[in-house]
Amino acid sequence: MLKYILFLLLLVSATACSNDIDRNITTDLQVEGKEIFNVSLALEEPLYYAFLTLDQYRTAKNDTLKSNDSLPKVPIVPGCPLIGIDETLKLVTLTFSKQVDCSSQKLKRVGKITLQFLSPNVLESNVLMVYDQYSIGTTKIEGTRVFKQTRGVFPQSRRTELFEDMLIIDEFGSSTKISGSFGHQLSFQNGTLLEYKTSGNLEGRNLTGRKIKMTQTNPRIYKTNCVKQGIVLASEGLENWEIFRTPTQSLRHNLEYQQEGACEPKAVIALSDGRTLVFRQEGTELGK
Repeated sequence: MLKYILFLLLLVSATACSNDIDRNITTDLQVEGKEIFNVSLALEEPLYYAFLTLDQYRTAKNDTLKSNDSLPKVPIVPGCPLIGIDETLKLVTLTFSKQVDCSSQKLKRVGKITLQFLSPNVLESNVLMVYDQYSIGTTKIEGTRVFKQTRGVFPQSRRTELFEDMLIIDEFGSSTKISGSFGHQLSFQNGTLLEYKTSGNLEGRNLTGRKIKMTQTNPRIYKTNCVKQGIVLASEGLENWEIFRTPTQSLRHNLEYQQEGACEPKAVIALSDGRTLVFRQEGTELGK
């Protein structure tokens, strides 16, 4: 009997070790690379909406209402969402749906984004961004982001952003959970936003439950003229991603944004094993 028990214990131990080895072997770095791209895209694609003012949304809504339906629609807000405004709450609701006549709808957006404009004190104003049954392509996004602006010598140029436990959910229902802190530097000319730069870091867990961390070593740079055309990828930027295999050991992947031509950015991911993945906004499942 004792020999039989010892045999069972050894068998269980061997099976457990085998399972650990299998998990290591079956880790797909390309899947991790795609997840990294999807997370970065989820973070960057709605940024421009947070930088528009309540007055700009009022103007955009009025211009949309006055537009002649017999003429092609001019994309006042990228993606041509239906704009709703609650003046009492200072709440803007952007409702996205498929529109074949919207030239700036280069992402398949469905659902709502709400933006609430808050002024907790005379020196600070915040924009609260909330996702409501919102998705891009096959990726669903849930959570809340807070963009803070402190009035000073250059009140328009700087935003800070915080979010916690934001979920990016794939087509199979698996989720990436992240929390982050970012800074956004806005550049204006004669009151017009020309470009914005983003830098910061995040951490959380990936689709398989592993700890992840990201640090931007070079800020992402966005050209507003491209964003207005529906191009949401950065023209420049470098991110370092860590995927932890154990509490103290991790693999590193790098994501670099590059510009192939005018308003033709791409995301290049260098995996830890030396392979490279390239993602473009056009022609991907997100743009279908």
